[in-house]
Amino acid sequence: MIKFSQINNINMKIKFEFEKSIINGEYSAKYFLTTRKILEDNNKKEKTLLRFKHFQNNVKVAGISECLQLLEFALPKDVYKNTKIYYVPDGTITNENDPILAIEGDYKEFGFLENIIDGILSRRSSIATNTYNIVNLIGSNKIIFMADRCDDYLLQPYDGYSAYIGGIRQFVTEKHVHLLKNYNDTKVLGTIPHALIQQYSGSLSKALIDYKKSFPDNPIVALIDFNNDCLNEIQNLYDNNIKNIDYVRIDTSKKLIDKSLQKQFEISKDNTLYGVNHNLVCNVREKLDSLGYKSTKIIVSSSINLETIKDYINKKTPIDVFGVGKNFLNIFVNFTGDLIKLNNQYLAKSGRDNNIDLQLSKMMQIN
Repeated sequence: MIKFSQINNINMKIKFEFEKSIINGEYSAKYFLTTRKILEDNNKKEKTLLRFKHFQNNVKVAGISECLQLLEFALPKDVYKNTKIYYVPDGTITNENDPILAIEGDYKEFGFLENIIDGILSRRSSIATNTYNIVNLIGSNKIIFMADRCDDYLLQPYDGYSAYIGGIRQFVTEKHVHLLKNYNDTKVLGTIPHALIQQYSGSLSKALIDYKKSFPDNPIVALIDFNNDCLNEIQNLYDNNIKNIDYVRIDTSKKLIDKSLQKQFEISKDNTLYGVNHNLVCNVREKLDSLGYKSTKIIVSSSINLETIKDYINKKTPIDVFGVGKNFLNIFVNFTGDLIKLNNQYLAKSGRDNNIDLQLSKMMQIN
């Protein structure tokens, strides 16, 4: 059952752009184009209902606004006016077999868009749900969307839009917020990369001193794992009179154990010490506090996902912000489009013919 009470009422004022080659069928699976040709050749003009659904529970839908604009873009004006469209808004929480989008009309006019719509809804809803699950757990102000280096760069605007539906507000590239220009609640944040520290021969202090000269009004985020010695790095910052550090970020590789932990534990017997972990974060918090950096917040990144965040919460690890990347891009919501009616009578592939008249009556409608 669709949980309309949980709809995130976002009035998406977004203008999506589409290639004209969509109309030519260049993005359509060949068998949809074959079907259209056969129906045209035989002058078939049946009234059909194409229903889109997925197979998961507690999915936050995204991509609907994009699909609605796609239909208006790709269909001739007279065809669009005679095509009835049912949909749930972006942000709706839905479950297995809930109708998400339904198109009623002459199938040969819109069927070539079926695989495109499946793809849009699958990727957008997966990312929206992945982000929503973490936002729902810890709040949007504790997450940075860092998925820019995990997939095709051309997808950044659409991934950012999907993450926004899921509740994310902090991003790392301008293209992430490209489609969100009408919304003033997004931020594009930046720290310094390991590359800048390398350019200063591994000296974080020297890199930050020059960073502050170039960006005097920006917050200072100290990336403290370059030398795999986080505590000593913090000490060096203090010794070099680097004050007012807003954040430290820990991004230790899963293949390494920080030097402070190597001294503290019997490392050969403890696999939990690799990478960013509870003990390392606690050591960093203690070191910061001991040197007077009590207001400095801790960002962690590197293979962060929903389960690791839950584990950190259970252990009460003193983390202020999580940087999440590839795990936001897990595409696990798969949509399918099915023809379920022919001339107002139910007729569908076996297993896909459930009655949806009541659900359609509750959905929003165009035409």
